[in-house]
Amino acid sequence: MLIVPVGDKEARRTTPWICILLILVNIIVYAWTTHRDLQRGDPLTPEQADLLAGYEADILLQWLSHQDSRTYSDAVAMNDQGANFMMAYGWYDQAFTQHVHQHWQQHPPSHQWRQLRNELETWLNQQSTIRWGLIPNDPGLTTLLTSQFMHGDWFHLLGNMLFLIMFGIAMERHWGARRFLPAYLLCGIGAGLLFIASDPDSGIPLVGASGAISGLMGLFAGTFRLRKLEFFYSLGFFFGSFRAPALVLFPVWLGWELIQAATMDSNVAYMAHAGGLITGLALAFLLPLTGQPSQQKDTSQDTNRDDTQVPAICQQLAEQLRFNDAQSRCRQWLNNHPGSRPLWLFFLLMGQRQKQLDAAMKEAVKTLSAHQSNDALLGLLWQEYEFLGGDIRALPPAYQLLLAELAWRQKRSKLVREIVQDLEKKQWQHPRLERLSQRL
Repeated sequence: MLIVPVGDKEARRTTPWICILLILVNIIVYAWTTHRDLQRGDPLTPEQADLLAGYEADILLQWLSHQDSRTYSDAVAMNDQGANFMMAYGWYDQAFTQHVHQHWQQHPPSHQWRQLRNELETWLNQQSTIRWGLIPNDPGLTTLLTSQFMHGDWFHLLGNMLFLIMFGIAMERHWGARRFLPAYLLCGIGAGLLFIASDPDSGIPLVGASGAISGLMGLFAGTFRLRKLEFFYSLGFFFGSFRAPALVLFPVWLGWELIQAATMDSNVAYMAHAGGLITGLALAFLLPLTGQPSQQKDTSQDTNRDDTQVPAICQQLAEQLRFNDAQSRCRQWLNNHPGSRPLWLFFLLMGQRQKQLDAAMKEAVKTLSAHQSNDALLGLLWQEYEFLGGDIRALPPAYQLLLAELAWRQKRSKLVREIVQDLEKKQWQHPRLERLSQRL
């Protein structure tokens, strides 16, 4: 199952430098660690590896029988229990290494066995995945961070970078680089912590950026919440697109990871994905406490800014659930302060509480669209309107045209094209619509 956002609804088109940097760092780290590991060669000759496997194969099977019944069944099914068998099920597992040393305390090994095992462990401890991966039974703050930049192969890397592009760019543009990077790293840490909690005795290292990127998915859902966005889905041979509030997708994404964790037998860290999703959603509710989103700050920098605050009487009426009265009082203040951002945002919110969000938006567009000096404010209200669950296609065509002209002035040509095409499908005609269509 795959569900990802499509289209581009962000007003800002700044270069996502942090996403670019993260992609470059992941690629460089993978290339460097892979080259480094390949240069080291194999720890043992084929004969030595088979000899060590002869010492430890039975111990591994006995150990697996107490660890995981599914893994044990797969291991038993292997005909050849030689070096490949040990590499697949035991030698990369640090918990099995500890078990071997515990076994030696009761059954002292031969000199040859100890020597072969020491050579193998020396080689393994220098392997990139074990040295910098997150091992649940031996975690550390350093590996909580370094594991986020490690990958198993090129397909693992490229898949994660693709999802980083899809979700990371939108989040960096919305929250700004200074908050996006810490949020990304915290999502990765949250993913690692849940992975450790789900299997604290595991000695298999966790590597990959997928936990942090899953966090960006949770951050995406929590950031846009009730804003209706376009999503592409793929389920087997069925695929298509749909519009839905972003927050609705969170339980779908999380539920899918939990189902996979409970039913699938693979090396994919589904619980890490779940941990990232939960961390990202939590950060979406905490980040607003650190200030306005970067997007809102940029649209707020105009010379006619009016920050007249919402009067206490309006707040009191809203607290008493008298939303209509609160909106009416707010409208009276807007007559004297038509450029006040806090008042207009409150006005839209009261409309949403009365299930009259479209009517409130129409009033805002009608009032503010008369002067281009109000473009920044109207753009902010448009964003808030969609954030509260509004859809401009629900507005009358004349208002859609005014917003399309606003989007054109803000150089959002793709959005303009969508609105114009929608109006043309409705066979609505207007000279200004024709001019706008010709410009496109």
